[in-house]
Amino acid sequence: MISLFRKRVISNTAEYISNLYFPNSLILPEQIAVDNGITFNYGYYDDYFDGLIEHKAGGFHIYMNLTKLKRQDSPRSRFTFGHELGHYFLDEHRIALKAGRTPSHPSVTDFSSKNPVELEADYFSCSLLMPETRFRTDCNHQRMSIELIQSLSKKYHTSLVATLLRYVNIGNHPIVVICSKDCEILWDWKSDDFEFKYLKKTHNRVPLTTVTGEYYKNKKRYNHPEKIFAEDWFEYINYERNTYTLNEQCFYYDNFNMVFTIIW
Repeated sequence: MISLFRKRVISNTAEYISNLYFPNSLILPEQIAVDNGITFNYGYYDDYFDGLIEHKAGGFHIYMNLTKLKRQDSPRSRFTFGHELGHYFLDEHRIALKAGRTPSHPSVTDFSSKNPVELEADYFSCSLLMPETRFRTDCNHQRMSIELIQSLSKKYHTSLVATLLRYVNIGNHPIVVICSKDCEILWDWKSDDFEFKYLKKTHNRVPLTTVTGEYYKNKKRYNHPEKIFAEDWFEYINYERNTYTLNEQCFYYDNFNMVFTIIW
């Protein structure tokens, strides 16, 4: 995990860069690269990485893999480019690359990495594409809803998942995002003010009594938020059973048997 202090450093660095180059408009990572003398290209590199940055002959070059990113202007492509810029603009990353202490970074930007360096670059990209002050202003006096997340995603041209994770960190409502595949929990992100800290899981499996569990059990889908009890998803609940309710809503990715679950 990234410490709160480190998150603050990364967020401030990314916001400074966003405001320096694009103070009143959509952030364009490619233009930031050009203005800093970073070369780049888009190509087809099988499934080896989403993006990769290397230091060679005194300069930096970014490789973008269209095999996985599909289009140059896709939200995933924008996020991946921002991730690679994180390796350049975060001093510790850039210095290590220049000194040859770390190899070129082949990145997979699906938020599942356990590598602190990759997590920091993911956080940088979120902070670059969705600068904190602007994002907070857009969230002010807005109730948490999927419609809000979708409107923010459209405004910043970011994926729903990236937008959700930005909301987890700096939004104005306690929230949890859980990623699962084949009924196995891959990762979860909670806002600091979310009351319940411990997921209920057996062998890292999704509880089958949840909305998400119903999808894995019998492919039942819900298109709207559903009311659940806190103890359906979380351990150590300081309330009487069947009294404290939360909202659960899912995004379903049938091709991968994967679900992104939002609880608030």
